[in-house]
Amino acid sequence: MSEPGGDRPATSTDPSGDPPVDLLGAVAYGALTAFTRLAADAALAPDLTGRAEMAALAAVEMAHVERVRAHLAQRGVDLITTMAPFAPVLDSFAARTASRDWGEALVGAYVGRTLAVDLVAASGAADDSDASELLRGPDAGREAAGESGFDAFAERAVGELIVDERTAGRLAMWGRRLLGETLAAAAEVLDEHPQAAAALLGGASRGAVFKALKSRHSRRLAALGL
Repeated sequence: MSEPGGDRPATSTDPSGDPPVDLLGAVAYGALTAFTRLAADAALAPDLTGRAEMAALAAVEMAHVERVRAHLAQRGVDLITTMAPFAPVLDSFAARTASRDWGEALVGAYVGRTLAVDLVAASGAADDSDASELLRGPDAGREAAGESGFDAFAERAVGELIVDERTAGRLAMWGRRLLGETLAAAAEVLDEHPQAAAALLGGASRGAVFKALKSRHSRRLAALGL
C-alpha cells in the first residue's frame, strides 16, 4: 500500500476551488468503468427496450468522462495519465462485480451507478455547484433522489423478476454484495491516495461517510423491493 509522499504527483487544491487532479482522475475512471459495464450489460437485456435503457445510461457516464477531460485539459493535465493510478483497484472491482444475468445487471445499474454519486454527496466534497457536476456528474441529483427515467423502468423490471422468491433472495444478496465491494474498493483508493482522500472527505470522518452511504444504499434496495 502506498505511503503519503511517495512517487505520485503531489495533490493540491486549486486556489479557484477546483477539485484536486487525482480526485478527478478517480472519478473519471469510475465513470469510464461504469460506461464499460453498462455497455456490456446492455447485451444481457431480453428486449430492445432494456438494451436502449442501458445504452442511455452508458452514454451519460461517457459524457461525464468527457466533461472531466475537458476540465483537466484547461488545467494542462492529461486525462489518461490522471486516471492511470486508479485502474488496478477499479478494474479489480469491476471484475468482481460483473453481472451474470439481466437481473444482476438491473440491480447493478439501479444501485451500483449511484454509489459513487452517493459517496461524494455523503462526504460533502461537491457542495459547490461547479464541483458537483465534475465529481458527481450532471444528473447526480436526479439519480441520488431516485428520479431518473431509468429508475421507474428498473423498478418495474425487477418487480417482475422477484415474483419468484428464489430470484428475489439472490438479487437482494447481490445488491448487498455490491455495497460491500464498493466500500472495500473505496477504502483501498482512500488509503492509497491520502491527499485525494482528504479533499474528498473534508472534515467528515470515513466512518460517518460510509454510514451515510449504507443508509442511502438500503433505501435504494428497498425501492426495488429487495
